[in-house]
Amino acid sequence: MSTRRNCLIGLAALAASAAAVEADTLYKVLKAGPRPKLIPGNPAKVDFGHGLLVPMSKAAFHTLWEGDDRWITYGHGFGKFKGAAMGQAEEAALGTMKLYLLTLAFAPDRLARIDGGGWVLKSGNLADLVKGEIALPGRPLMPTTDSLYGYTQGASGDDDNTSGDVTHATTGWLVWKNEVNIDYVRSHAQLL
Repeated sequence: MSTRRNCLIGLAALAASAAAVEADTLYKVLKAGPRPKLIPGNPAKVDFGHGLLVPMSKAAFHTLWEGDDRWITYGHGFGKFKGAAMGQAEEAALGTMKLYLLTLAFAPDRLARIDGGGWVLKSGNLADLVKGEIALPGRPLMPTTDSLYGYTQGASGDDDNTSGDVTHATTGWLVWKNEVNIDYVRSHAQLL
């Protein structure tokens, strides 16, 4: 019985700490500038201030967003459970952040600046991103989940022919420039 209670207490503590991290991140974002606001249109855009105007479209997920004080990337994930889907989304957003910052630091000629404060690959070919590893501080930004009904995929990527609820998660990944600038990336990167 005490093992079950300890497990439940542990899960509650994890949920509370995750909520505290999100509240702290949102507090810092709001403290650093205006509250993000939605601008209607096709596509709609989120105005973060600081030179960031991010479209709510697929383009947001293939872009390094740069404001005067922050970097933002986006990722999404799918899973049977919210935690698994959000884990994938955070991993995708962080991975995008690393690849684009490494490319900006070591091969900036492969990137093009776009309206709204973004950097995209000129070629559109993911092989042109600079590969490597770098430890980055950062935190999720505005994570969301929603449930979908449909087929799930097995570990091999093949349909397992079972239908059910699937969670879709999206999140931004935020890194402050006072913690990570291009010189930091150049001096801390391990290129492949």
